[in-house]
Amino acid sequence: MGKDGKMQASRTLIVPNRMEEIQTIAVALEEFFEQQGLPSEALFPTQLSLEEIFTNVASYAHDDDQEHEVEIIFSREGETMTVEILDDGYPFNPLEDAPELDVESSLEDRRIGGAGIMLAKQLMTELRYQRNSDRNHLTMIKKI
Repeated sequence: MGKDGKMQASRTLIVPNRMEEIQTIAVALEEFFEQQGLPSEALFPTQLSLEEIFTNVASYAHDDDQEHEVEIIFSREGETMTVEILDDGYPFNPLEDAPELDVESSLEDRRIGGAGIMLAKQLMTELRYQRNSDRNHLTMIKKI
């Protein structure tokens, strides 16, 4: 319990920036939801948002082929579920720097990018970004 009497819990997961880690992340998030007794209808939007953001980090955060750690923190305080994604990639604020999703052009003519962050903005209650100690820190909040 926190100081205000709300239930608090967290779990930290550190994975390499490889696409195959999406399954590891999905299982960890599902386990956290189960352990916390969180409603399953909140799992899908949280999981989809996290997968979209992780995909962007794994695909675009570095231009080398080296393995980089991505830290993911799940936390719950009362009726709020928070997912934090931290990476050491290029400074990139997806809330400001992601391209606007082109919904006017045909699918063939659209430029790549913007769909994942737009989806996360729609599915989550709030998104925040900051750059600390040479790391991108994206926080996604879901009111349950």
